[in-house]
Amino acid sequence: MLIEKIPVRQMSHFVIGYMILAFGWWSYHLWQQNDLLFQAEKDLLEARFTRKNQGVNLTELYETAEYRKIEHKFNKSRRMVVGEGLFITACLIFGLWVINRSANREVTLARQRRNFLLSITHELKSPIASVRLVLDTIFKHELSREQTEKLCKSGLKDATRLQTLVEDLLLAARLEDNWRPLPEPVDLPAIARDVASRLRVRFPQAHISLNFPDNFPYIQADKLGMTAILQNLMENAIKYSPEGAMVEVSAEQKSGKLRLRVADQGRGIPDHEKQAVFEKFYRLGNEETREATGTGLGLYIVNQVAKAHGGSIRILDNQPKGTIFLLEI
Repeated sequence: MLIEKIPVRQMSHFVIGYMILAFGWWSYHLWQQNDLLFQAEKDLLEARFTRKNQGVNLTELYETAEYRKIEHKFNKSRRMVVGEGLFITACLIFGLWVINRSANREVTLARQRRNFLLSITHELKSPIASVRLVLDTIFKHELSREQTEKLCKSGLKDATRLQTLVEDLLLAARLEDNWRPLPEPVDLPAIARDVASRLRVRFPQAHISLNFPDNFPYIQADKLGMTAILQNLMENAIKYSPEGAMVEVSAEQKSGKLRLRVADQGRGIPDHEKQAVFEKFYRLGNEETREATGTGLGLYIVNQVAKAHGGSIRILDNQPKGTIFLLEI
């Protein structure tokens, strides 16, 4: 059908525009009818006043209770037309704004989903192809122990990358189903060291500094959730920083609250994007020119896990350059 080819947003604009014009037309006619009714009642009152007083004295006429009643009714009708006109026009304009916002959001989400599918295809395909190549090479060729170890390390790195990606996808899906943390005593410095060790395998050029006070106490939190937070924050800091730049991870406990700080030396995040980066599938920069890989789920997971723990995460500017992610739980 022809109507199916018309975009919903354009159709809604047309309908609301027609409603505004139609309402304006009927308001104009209602205004005119109100004027005519007032004039008719005024003429009738003048005729009655003339018969009764043998002439028309407008000053006396305008001071009569009957005229004031007619005038009050006339002004009330005018105010009603104006008030209802403004209210309905405001409702229509608000409806148009809501439709525009919803349509723009749907377009943005559709674009982000498409970019996510492209990204996830690449993120899955690369390590799978690498692991397959490693196994195929070991199977078909006689290799020295040194060569075998080198290939196995490469395969292990890609398998770890694939495992991290799958865990993020599963956790993102669970977060949509009202995921609730399972608090247990968690050794945060130990998790940070484990995550840093895995990241150094994937990013040999990475410089990660872990600064935790001695005898840092265990925290009550979900271990899987805290691992996901550290994994995504530290990986983002490495990917968006120049090669070899320092990534600093530190934590402290104040008034029974955990304050986790991850600082990088990257480009930084513009102020207008500091909230948007926590949306699902959102990624910084232009999709065609972006160099860093990713799915747009990392910071979404961090934010949702922090909220599930009753905490929050903020983005601050690092000095002289870079970004600081400050988590409070």
